[in-house]
Parts: sequence; C-alpha cells; structure tokens
Amino acid sequence: MDIFGREYAREDLLRRCNPSALYGARRVELSDGRGRGRRLIEVKTAAGLRASFSEDNCLDILDMEYKGINLAFLSKNAVVATPMANPETDSFTKYWAGGFLSTCGLRNTGPACEVDGEFFPLHGHIGLMPAEHVNVTADEDEIAITGKIRESALFGHCLEMERRITIPADGAEITVHDTVHNLTSEAEAVFFLYHINFGFPFLSEDIVLTFPAGEVRGRTALAQEKIPHRAKITPPVDGVPEVVYFYSPEERDATVGLSNEGLGLKATVQYDSTSLPVLTQWKSMGSGDYALGIEPGTSFIRGRKEELENGYDIQVPAFGSLEFKVKIALEEIV
Repeated sequence: MDIFGREYAREDLLRRCNPSALYGARRVELSDGRGRGRRLIEVKTAAGLRASFSEDNCLDILDMEYKGINLAFLSKNAVVATPMANPETDSFTKYWAGGFLSTCGLRNTGPACEVDGEFFPLHGHIGLMPAEHVNVTADEDEIAITGKIRESALFGHCLEMERRITIPADGAEITVHDTVHNLTSEAEAVFFLYHINFGFPFLSEDIVLTFPAGEVRGRTALAQEKIPHRAKITPPVDGVPEVVYFYSPEERDATVGLSNEGLGLKATVQYDSTSLPVLTQWKSMGSGDYALGIEPGTSFIRGRKEELENGYDIQVPAFGSLEFKVKIALEEIV
C-alpha cells in the first residue's frame, strides 16, 4: 500500500497501526434536523480522500473532500431526508441538497412535464430512491459499495439500476459504474445524467477549466452570448443568473479538467461519450448558490416531452440493459 509516496507491505503496515485508521468505510445515520434518519456510508482512504454516500438516495455522493479541502456543493437546503421530499408536490429547489454527485433520471432529465397523462418531475425520481441489497467491503486494495435501485409502477415500467462504486484504498479516485436493466417486455426510453457539483473552496476564481474538443452551445440567449467566458470562474456575484452550456465531445474518452492552482489540487471527470453523448456545464456564480456542475448525460435536459418530440431515441430494450460509467480523480499539482 502506498502511504504518501512510500510503499508498505501488509505485514509492515500491521506492525505500525490498525489499517482502519487509514482507510475503510462505515455506515452511519443522521439523528437531527431535516436530514434525520438519512443513512450514509462514510469512506476514507489512506491518500486523504473523504466521501459520504447516501443509501437513501441511490448511493449518490453527498460530501467530498481531499486532504481537508472541500470539493462538494451543498445547497441552502442542506440534507433533507427522503420522506420529507415529495417530487409530486414540492419544488425540486426546496429539497435538493446538491451534494457532489446527484444522479438524475431514469425516465426524465430536465424540467417537469406531462406525457400521456403521466407526470415526470424535474430530473426524475431515481435520486430519491433508496438503494437495496447494499454491500460494503474494504481491504488493502479497494473499497467497494454495491446496491440496486428500482424505479417502477404497477402496470407500467420497471427499471432497476445496479450500481457499483470502487475506490482504491490508497488512492484518490472514485469510479461509479451503473447498469440499467429493463425488467419488462416493453422497450423504455432512458434518460440519465451524472450531476457532479463542485463547491467552495475548491471552486473559486483560481480554477482553470479544460473541456473536451467539440461543438458547444448555450441553453439560452444569455448563455450563448457568454460562450467565450464559459470557462471563467468569478467570485460570487449578487443576483447573477445561472447559465448552462452543452458540449458534444468529439472523442470517445472525454475528460473535463479542473485545476485550482491556489490550492494545488486538480480534479478530472472522465467518461465514455458514446453512452453519455451530451456534456452539460451548469455555471451558478450567484451569491449563496455558488456552484459548478459538470454533468455527462444522455440528453440536452429539455425534459422527456420535448426530447421525445425532437427524436430522442436512447432506449433500453425489453429485458435488456444499458451501461453508464464515470470516474472522478483527484491529484496534487506539483
């Protein structure tokens, strides 16, 4: 095992410490506030990575830090337990915690809409679904978290997302591998978005962003006008609106780089653009809502209704499967 640049054999490490002091995972439950009852899996590695995964929110990543530096955006709502969040009646903005990774889908990404009499909430249901058959393992090589999350309806769809998260015990990277299974005899349109959210202090005016080569366009006229400044991160500005950009990467192995020279820390988001063809950049420089979203996904997040009307054709066949994967890696800038 590599401990800050020095290699230790297992026996030598055991002579020096209980390895659980360096790496491992434990399950905890929050006991107060609006987050009361929310179940988390806290992970730490020997390299200084710390993260918490929410069992009640499809094993998404809530907190994320590296060597004491916070990377995650936490919204004004903070942690809201799933039973308090009702996407059928409440606004997404009133219960969304943000977090480092918020998975969106599986049947809608983008605005709430109605299709054939069925209501689809903003960014879908999967992010509020608890995981089941959760398993957590940790050894000197790897920390792994697995679970299944189901989105279904009587006389309707039945999609099951099988999630596997792997983290090197002595490293600073997280790989999320998802397989979406269709458990019915009817093909189903699948919408998927890895909503990865960076926050202060990693997010600051010291950030240098690099995006994969390819076409880029703004979601609105304002965003289109500001395309030349899309990679510029400013300090928080009172009252400034969010802007969103869409990228169509030319290369299959797409990478977004985020380097904070002031903190000496770089993050990369890597994914396969053939399964996740649209990269969304959410730039929120407003005071109190200071965030940067790097979001590989399957659509232009226009909502299920508009996407289908515009020819959206990503489907999981009857009794078939689709796979998605993203890797977030951290490293010090030398």
